[in-house]
Amino acid sequence: MQRQVAHTIMIDILSISNDQHRLDHLARLIAACGNYRTTRAAGGPALLLDRADMLGAFDVLIVDAPSISEGELATMAELCRRHKRLTCILITADTSSATLIAAMRAGFRDVLNWPLDPASLSDALTRAAGQRAADAVRATPVATFMASRGGVGTSFIAANVAYAMAKFEKKRVLLVDLNQQFADAAFLITSAAAPSTLQQMSTQIDRMDAAFFEASVIHAAENFDILAGAGDPIKAADIRADRLEWILGAATPRYDYVIVELGQTINQLSMLALDRSDHIYVVLQATMPQLQACRRLFDILGSLGYSNERLSLVLNRYGRDGARARDAIARTLGREPYHVIPDDPRAVLAAINQGLPVEEAARKSAVARSLRALAGKLASGVGEGAGKATSHESLLGRLVGRRAAASNGNELRQEHCHVAT
Repeated sequence: MQRQVAHTIMIDILSISNDQHRLDHLARLIAACGNYRTTRAAGGPALLLDRADMLGAFDVLIVDAPSISEGELATMAELCRRHKRLTCILITADTSSATLIAAMRAGFRDVLNWPLDPASLSDALTRAAGQRAADAVRATPVATFMASRGGVGTSFIAANVAYAMAKFEKKRVLLVDLNQQFADAAFLITSAAAPSTLQQMSTQIDRMDAAFFEASVIHAAENFDILAGAGDPIKAADIRADRLEWILGAATPRYDYVIVELGQTINQLSMLALDRSDHIYVVLQATMPQLQACRRLFDILGSLGYSNERLSLVLNRYGRDGARARDAIARTLGREPYHVIPDDPRAVLAAINQGLPVEEAARKSAVARSLRALAGKLASGVGEGAGKATSHESLLGRLVGRRAAASNGNELRQEHCHVAT
């Protein structure tokens, strides 16, 4: 069954360990504790010295170490001195009184024994969340746009919604182009060349400080940055999941809102983005092949543990037969669209050919107004969780959580997923 997660304050957690298996186990325990967003990094405290100015993106740092040396304690003391808001937790098998005193002097708020007791971890994170609430720090919402099939307009919608949110809602917005096919979201709304791509950034992760990040994104407009995609499937295949996790974890809290354009691929990289998403918007057009593909996609997402409350439909190119199309969606998918975007090919084509947001190329068009409204809904959280599945939802999607799906994950992904190669 899907895990039951308590309603908790969202905090951003960075976990580090030299043991990848323990790191993965720790991530699962954190996920079971509550509404926490986790970033993993393989290594010890020294790893963070070169990335120290990015630690401000996190609320909690968890250090997993069988034992901790004087040099590591000195490193932690320096990191805690630089980041006074950061709550540090040590997980270690050595819980002698000398270690406890040294850890507390270095700046650790909690020292937990390994093997880790889930209740003790939950209590420590609850205390950290309480501190974050007292500091009145707001978590950055993350929304992901996915395609039911190729060519439905996901890149166009995600890019223009991000632009409209920055312009009209006065949010500082980051658009992450994680489409692993050809990643052309930036091309649709700006002529600016990308200083770097996700693939290029992932090969230089040791340089990932605030200045490097600022120099790598496209500053497309006021309050609006774009993290460009790899550009083709071969380059996208070179992106390592652990490095993408660090980039997203460090970048997200720098903004008021993050929008991810995912395309239609489901693999380790896209699931990493989906895990970090507060809401997932599946874009489709009202044709029978797309309805069938969308129903299958919802079944896959459900089997991977993404709850119905996080999934919504965006119906694109809504035309004259709109009422009939919406009826077909309700019958086939068992849910109503969260938002409907009208068919306006002239305005869309004018914007694409000029490489401009549709708001600038055809401001008075129906599609521009609709995308502006969608940006407003996302920014305010209006209607999130609406339109969830009825009896048409697959039994697999309702009953099978990610842990259960993991045992059959290879077969599921080979049969159902579009994987970039």
